[in-house]
Amino acid sequence: MPKRPAPETARTPVAGVRRVAPSRRVAPSKSGPTGPIPSGQTIQSFRSAKKTVNDAQPVRRRRSPAPIDPRAAILRAAGEILDEVGTDGLNTTAVARRANVSTGTVYREFKDKQEILRALTQSLMTERGDTVSRYYEVLAQAPDWRSVLAEATRRAYALRAQRPGGRSTRRALQTSPELWQWDLDHTHSLARRMAKALRQRKPALSPARSELIAMVSLTLTISLFDLANLEPRREKAIVTELIAARDAYLALYLD
Repeated sequence: MPKRPAPETARTPVAGVRRVAPSRRVAPSKSGPTGPIPSGQTIQSFRSAKKTVNDAQPVRRRRSPAPIDPRAAILRAAGEILDEVGTDGLNTTAVARRANVSTGTVYREFKDKQEILRALTQSLMTERGDTVSRYYEVLAQAPDWRSVLAEATRRAYALRAQRPGGRSTRRALQTSPELWQWDLDHTHSLARRMAKALRQRKPALSPARSELIAMVSLTLTISLFDLANLEPRREKAIVTELIAARDAYLALYLD
């Protein structure tokens, strides 16, 4: 009777030879781009349905950046340059570079360096004047006039100290008779607004008297603001003393 072959025994691995496991055949599965296809659908129908869903979704578009106001950018750049290097370093090329606009854009908005300086000075002073005038409207009826004027004073100085060019444009006034006259006219206009509020509180005050009181009060304020600019380490203390001095003067007429 023939002998059956002996069962194959494990062979001893040969040194340096790596044994590879036999490959296993895996039945192909239907799957879509994002996972298995649901039962009852073909690959083609699944892809068509997915495309329909994708087409229905709204397309997100990037928002375009807000348009830049070249005039505002130029004035801000001019103020920053004035604060850093003064009027000697102010020129249209430096302003254009700082404002990230072309030199041609600067000349479309302003004729020359002096016009930039004039526009910047007027813009800053108009902003402070409009801010203070709103406090004058409250001053006419407020029970405590001291607190109203104290808040107006601190707010006005903060605008001068924080706005680019707010400090340096005051020094620039001395180099331009035109700007100096504009500043004087602006102060008189502001004094008339303050005088109106003073007369509402004290009807006995005449227009001429109330305007003189307001002009003295504003001149004192502006002068001590200038001093605070020159001594930034003591600016808070100077503003505090300004408020005390101004209140003592106005108390002669308002209390």
